[in-house]
Amino acid sequence: MRILRVDLNRRSWRYQDLAAEDALLGGRGLTAAVLNQEVPAECDPLGPQNHLILACGALAGLSISSAGRLSIGAKSPLTGGIKEANAGGTAGEALAALGLRAVVLEGLLPEGQPSLLIIEADGARFVDASPYRGLGNFDLAQKLFADFGKDYSRLTIGQVGERGSTAAAIAVTDAEGRPSRMAARGGLGAVMGAKGLKAVLMSRKGREKPVPADRAAFQESRKRFHQAVVGSERIEVLAKYGTASTMMLTNHLGGLPTRNFSAGSFEGAEALSGEKLYEVITARGGQGTPTHACMEGCVIRCSNCFAGADGREIVAPIEYETLGMMGSNLGLDSLDAVAELNFLCNDYGLDTIETGAALGVLAEAGLTAFGDAAGFIALVKEVAADTERGRLIAAGAAAAGEALGVKRVPVAKGQAVSAYDPRAVKGTGVTYATSPMGGDHTAGLTVFAAVDHHQAAGQAALSQQMQAGRAGYDALGLCTFLQSAVGGRPGLIADLLNAAHGLALKADFLNALGRRVISTELAFNERAGDALAQPGLAGFFAQEKLGPDGLTFDIPPEEMERLVADFRAAEPLKLGGSK
Repeated sequence: MRILRVDLNRRSWRYQDLAAEDALLGGRGLTAAVLNQEVPAECDPLGPQNHLILACGALAGLSISSAGRLSIGAKSPLTGGIKEANAGGTAGEALAALGLRAVVLEGLLPEGQPSLLIIEADGARFVDASPYRGLGNFDLAQKLFADFGKDYSRLTIGQVGERGSTAAAIAVTDAEGRPSRMAARGGLGAVMGAKGLKAVLMSRKGREKPVPADRAAFQESRKRFHQAVVGSERIEVLAKYGTASTMMLTNHLGGLPTRNFSAGSFEGAEALSGEKLYEVITARGGQGTPTHACMEGCVIRCSNCFAGADGREIVAPIEYETLGMMGSNLGLDSLDAVAELNFLCNDYGLDTIETGAALGVLAEAGLTAFGDAAGFIALVKEVAADTERGRLIAAGAAAAGEALGVKRVPVAKGQAVSAYDPRAVKGTGVTYATSPMGGDHTAGLTVFAAVDHHQAAGQAALSQQMQAGRAGYDALGLCTFLQSAVGGRPGLIADLLNAAHGLALKADFLNALGRRVISTELAFNERAGDALAQPGLAGFFAQEKLGPDGLTFDIPPEEMERLVADFRAAEPLKLGGSK
């Protein structure tokens, strides 16, 4: 496997062979290693010294369910620290089929030369992007399809990425060509826009599809792995109700963000639940479907396509985090309203979590009313129009709160937290506060653990366990939902990697890998600024009581500091020298 290095300033490219000892290095682990080794931590995130890295995992391209996620990494313009956001869709598999583990985008394109980057089996080329500037992701996807055909996976940005707005996401096309699998968090779309790239197209006709080192052992390991996934009860729930199945659990725990995190339960939660979503989709028929695979060959199929009353697709998919942040957090109990907001964000290239938090702050400031669907939709449309309020939304929750003088701003290290209030789901609050990723549930979600989530005791240890596990999965390009099926059987993943790459990993390798990923990210953040290296969470979570139980985020600071120190003790990953 190789890395494709693209020098945007010189509009040139070269290959870098991946060292044998780096066979396992991919995904979030590779983005962390390259950023920590090569990017000055104090650099301008939108300047020439920052890299934008696209990386798949060591199991991509081998026909393994949910193993083809794409990690995108850079220094974040939102947090000022290291950031990785990953997405499903077709790009991870396309990268592997090209014989690549990663594409590293260095420097900036010359001013006034916006481009598309086309990556094919024999290298890369640039195409003038002027005809595509200003397009939203969906019009852009159609134009790219018409101009280049269907045999490319596409990474695109909408208008907000072009403008360098810090809530900007990068869209990845799904198997049907929709630009709706979002690497959403941390403002990485702004980094892509600053580099002058409107889209990256990767050929899906690569000539170097990976071949397992031990084909027979690999086929047997893959069979056992898939049997474990298909037989999981949690996977059955996800296949029917999707991630929206989390709605009622979080509401029951009193951790559902409601009207800008002023409450933890929502009277309209059932109208946003997985059961209601399934009922509406199946009753309407047409283009809607409650079950959809965002990656080819995925057996989990937790995604969905939501259609309007006329049976025409509005958006695909609607996820729990969007239902929480753009539904209950805004006082909305309408699936149709959330679907429209979701589509607009996908089209403009906005993170729905960050945007939902920013809209909640705007409602707190009186710019619209909680529960006013038309008002929120009108505000999001102002993003495309580039009005003053639109720019404020696209800058994210922290910037909106500072500009409007709002005190209750749900952020950690400058990034909006997700749809789990840390006062009620305290382990996830520890993750928000301590992860190098900032307020990101994907860095270590604890809501499904069989613990008392309201009690502080044990939550730091639980978060640490989840953070290490998720970082390991992210480094391998594995969908996190596999954890519910095979998380207790890491030997299944070790067997796959051993057969694929001729390794001798033991079952406990995954935790160690995750710890090294986080250690590498912490090393970058320590150089980027003291505040990024220390636990941090918006103060109102510790001061403002939530719900009838008067919950606050009361994890002792020394426990979180010990957690961070323990992660720091792991050996950082290095490209060209990992063990």
